[in-house]
Amino acid sequence: MESPGGVHQLGSLVEEVQRLEELGRLSQGERAEDAELIVRVLQERYSRWYAAALGTLPSELRARFQGEHEGRYPIQPKIKHFVKNPREKWALYTKVPRFLKSHGPWQYPVDSSFLDPLREQKQLLLLALGRGAVEVGVLGTLKRLSDMSERLAQGLAIVQRESRGRPGFRLDDEYDLQRFLHALLVLHFADVRPEEATPSRAGGSYRIDFLLKRERVAVEAKMTSSSLGAKKIRDQLVGDIFGYRHHPEAAGLFAVIYDPVRRIDNPRGFEDGMSNADPDFPVRVVVAAG
Repeated sequence: MESPGGVHQLGSLVEEVQRLEELGRLSQGERAEDAELIVRVLQERYSRWYAAALGTLPSELRARFQGEHEGRYPIQPKIKHFVKNPREKWALYTKVPRFLKSHGPWQYPVDSSFLDPLREQKQLLLLALGRGAVEVGVLGTLKRLSDMSERLAQGLAIVQRESRGRPGFRLDDEYDLQRFLHALLVLHFADVRPEEATPSRAGGSYRIDFLLKRERVAVEAKMTSSSLGAKKIRDQLVGDIFGYRHHPEAAGLFAVIYDPVRRIDNPRGFEDGMSNADPDFPVRVVVAAG
């Protein structure tokens, strides 16, 4: 889910559940003449709601959502059977002992055949809504960082110049780059945590240059040199992506590579090859050439 519109639609679908629950209960009301109209409204509204939900849910949740609709007839009838005919009478109701009549005279009792599976569907929508809100926020932050980093080389060139007889900012290595980036980040983000460590794994632990705490985005800064070219940086980034996935507060990674003497021959190709749109952990890489 990559747009606020998708999150908004999920929110609307969640809100509609309460109305569907009310219609479900009323459809098995005592007044048959009123219930018939309510059943038609329920059938129409649930049909539209179900189709919209299937079109909005991520694929990994869709099968579970459909399962709550389809059920297993006759062992476990669910929403599909209830909505088709909620007022169908249980043929054996008058013939079974009283202790078996607790669910009422209906073939498809509203609680077990409609309300319970509908609430499960609501939980799946809420799960997708939570994921979508995080994803939209993370993607927005990655875009914001990308826009900032596109002009990183220009900013560095300005602060490195001598001015009025005073020396400019020294940029000798990656640590100097991190200092400059730290100052830049705190101007734009409220909670910037430097040098956040990831949990230890079989391959060791990884230290993130910066963590944007509220936005849940890890930020990594690298600088090419005579001993650190495109291949080595690519290898480092592959390890970083693997390691940073395990940080409990990082939902995405942004990496900026400052290339002052253009050691990366194809910067756009490098960016495209290292970036990804994985919904579980998106990665954006920008090469800022000098």
